[in-house]
Amino acid sequence: MRNPVTPAESGRGPAWDSAAVPTRDLSVGRFSTKSPEDSGRRVKPTKDPSLHRVWILSTLLAGVAVSMGFAAARQPAAAHPPFHVAWWAFVPAVMAAEGLMFHVERKAQTHSFNLSEIPLVVGFFFASPWGLIAGRLVGHLAYRVFVRRQAVVKATFNLACFAAESAAAIFVFRVIGASSNPLSARSWAAILVAVTVGDFISMASVSAVIRWTGGDPDISSVLVTGILTAGVNTGLSIVTVIVLWTSPWALVIVSLLIISFAVIYRRHLALKQRHSSLQRIYGFSQLIGASLKARAVTEEVLAEARKLLRAAVAEIVLLDDRSGKCSYRLSSREGSLSDDHSEALVPKLEGEPVWRRVVDEQIPVAIPRGSRDPGHLSYLARVRVADCMVAPLVSEGKVVGTIMVADRMSNVTTFDDSDLQIFATVANHASVAFENGRLVDQLRKEAADRQHEALHDSLTGLPNRMLFAQRLSDLAASARSEGEGVASVMLIDLDRFKEVNDTLGHHNGDILLQHVARRLGTALRSCDTVARLGGDEFAILLPEQGDAEEVVRVAQRIVELLHEPFQLEGLAVAVGASIGVAMFPEHGDDATVLLQRADVAMYEAKGGDTRVVMYSPERDENSRARLTMATELRQAIAEDQLEVFYQPKARVRDGLITGAEALVRWRHPERGLLSPAEFINVSEQTGLITPLTMFVLKTALKKCHEWNAAGRDIGISVNLAVRSLLDLELPNQIESILHEIGIPSHRLTLEITESSVMADPPRTISVLDRLARAGIKLSVDDFGTGYSSLSYLRRLPVNEVKIDRSFILRVASDPSDAAIVRSIIELSHNLGLGTVAEGVEDRVSWDRLREMGCDEVQGYFLARPLTAENMSAWLDTFNDDAVLPPLRLLPDPQRAGKSPDEATALIRGGKAG
Repeated sequence: MRNPVTPAESGRGPAWDSAAVPTRDLSVGRFSTKSPEDSGRRVKPTKDPSLHRVWILSTLLAGVAVSMGFAAARQPAAAHPPFHVAWWAFVPAVMAAEGLMFHVERKAQTHSFNLSEIPLVVGFFFASPWGLIAGRLVGHLAYRVFVRRQAVVKATFNLACFAAESAAAIFVFRVIGASSNPLSARSWAAILVAVTVGDFISMASVSAVIRWTGGDPDISSVLVTGILTAGVNTGLSIVTVIVLWTSPWALVIVSLLIISFAVIYRRHLALKQRHSSLQRIYGFSQLIGASLKARAVTEEVLAEARKLLRAAVAEIVLLDDRSGKCSYRLSSREGSLSDDHSEALVPKLEGEPVWRRVVDEQIPVAIPRGSRDPGHLSYLARVRVADCMVAPLVSEGKVVGTIMVADRMSNVTTFDDSDLQIFATVANHASVAFENGRLVDQLRKEAADRQHEALHDSLTGLPNRMLFAQRLSDLAASARSEGEGVASVMLIDLDRFKEVNDTLGHHNGDILLQHVARRLGTALRSCDTVARLGGDEFAILLPEQGDAEEVVRVAQRIVELLHEPFQLEGLAVAVGASIGVAMFPEHGDDATVLLQRADVAMYEAKGGDTRVVMYSPERDENSRARLTMATELRQAIAEDQLEVFYQPKARVRDGLITGAEALVRWRHPERGLLSPAEFINVSEQTGLITPLTMFVLKTALKKCHEWNAAGRDIGISVNLAVRSLLDLELPNQIESILHEIGIPSHRLTLEITESSVMADPPRTISVLDRLARAGIKLSVDDFGTGYSSLSYLRRLPVNEVKIDRSFILRVASDPSDAAIVRSIIELSHNLGLGTVAEGVEDRVSWDRLREMGCDEVQGYFLARPLTAENMSAWLDTFNDDAVLPPLRLLPDPQRAGKSPDEATALIRGGKAG
């Protein structure tokens, strides 16, 4: 008898094998005597419309059996048999035939058949209709109740179907093969038709019930299997009847042959299934080994595990690294994949015995359907499946999760030990593949992080110079290939960022840069790129921007945006910005050129009155000249192209020459004599200020030593740049030069500006203290032009104050300037400091300063800056042994005893210092 079983079924046999009490199992369309939530407890039947149809069909089948039984009894029997078989003899024969079941699983369906037709056909010839029906029903009922333990509704349907099938087959056989013996062809045809009719009734009834209960039987597959097995069983039945008809003892030999066939067939199926499993495992390992992404590996593992073990559900549960609890679940069902992170959706399995066995002992577990183990039932209820297998996922000797397959897609088999061995192998492969995928993902993430770090600023998270240049290059390449496209590059430099760093510390400077980055990001479009190039320098790339006027307007809005104060440690800090702009392709067609030209424009903005400057070639030529000058200046220092000029200083009250200020000049081979204003900034920016300062010091001190040796009691003054004053090694270097030349330290006066002191007050004051302790005099140059010197003047170890020439020029004509000069002189004297007025150009100013009490003067009225040779000659015009009256101070050619040409030769050589 054939028994087509689909995933909607959960039993087996010749009739409907999935009826149960009306409790719906969680598997699709399946009925069972228990729900997983019951954990084995009896449940109260619920009303289900399909069960009413089953009862009605069972009643109809019982009626067909009764009517067909009476009809068959009225038909003539076959030829007289050599012996008669009692009804009770069919009971063990039917039970044995029912138990000798063969199952062929194909995809989601299991096709089952047994040898129950053999007792039926034997009864055609050796038993009465009612005896045959009674024997088959009792044997069938005993098998279903005592062996299969089916529920009432299910057993009732199967019994009614079995009775109808038997009665109809007996009736058809007696109608066609009346009075025939088993050796005739007529009997064979009658047997085949009768068996086919009985099978048709059984298949039609089972198919109807399956549809009513939500299943979808494969009718074509059922018919093919039915036709094949009907032919085979009919042939075996005819052979059995012929043997009994000829010699009953020959049945022993036939029985042995049938049993041997059954054993061989089952062993063949087992070997075939094992071979198929090995092939599937091999394919499984190849498939999951081809993927390197952890997520893809996980999905493929679940999908292949379902196929390999014919399960409706496959699931992976991952454990939290710290707590060891379930933290993530990924479930795979036919056509769907879902993952859960929330505590409400991830099952709490830690207290289950099965879970502890899998996780703690690392032992895979199989839980078959029908298990009576309380731990198994509890676990099935927790995961809401009918049967399952669970195995650990191990990484580096530690369980990191579990893999489960559940709901075997067969109603006649469930998970057993052989399946568990295959599943354990699958789990091992899955562990390796999952770990490989995780490691590859980790490597990919680390590589992506490294790439991100290489292309982004670590402080602000903005693109760095490399990524900015790459995007600019890509944009330029795209525009060139398409033949059109406009873009602009902005270079932004914060104006007072150094003050923030020096005053509030580098930590707050970093916070300020982060605020600036966020503010820039909110002010631009999503297609624009904001980058930090380094320090306080930012860059912006604006693709598809309009004309130059529109770009300048955008830049001005950014300047206004950055001018708004930032909050740092409760303080409102305003920094401002300078922006240089370069346009693509007008100002360049590659990233390097555009950035360089935006940089030129930015420095122009930083040194001018406007905060936004568009690049122009004229400014670039000046920048190139400055760049060339840096190289030439280095060569000039090495080749002695620099020369030191000297401008005398005199005491106001009597005109006594007290010293000279050393002023460096550069005799450029092409551009002529250059003043410090033309190359000092370049020297500071290129780091040449230190060798330049050392050159001036050595040259001036050597000349001062010569004058002192010649009997002239004068000192020398040298200007210090900001960068030199920040050099902590400066005092040691100067002391070394003084010692080398052999000149007293009090002969040297170092002139510093207010701005140089304010660059880094703690550091500069420390350097000044060390210079003062060495006996070197200190002078504050350009006093009165700064904004903070008065607050530091008392703290500075200075000896004198030089009043800026801007106040001295109008000291005799402007009462305001005169008041300022008088105040500076009085303040300095109150602090014990001397005063020097620079820029004195006439006798009236000299006399006015003498009245105010100024100590020394310097300027054109006394002398212009002179070369070393001319300075020595100029000193010779004065009487070394007498105090010079003020009227003789002006180097008049007639009073000096020199001709006009000789006097002009003496004073040639540059501008006032």
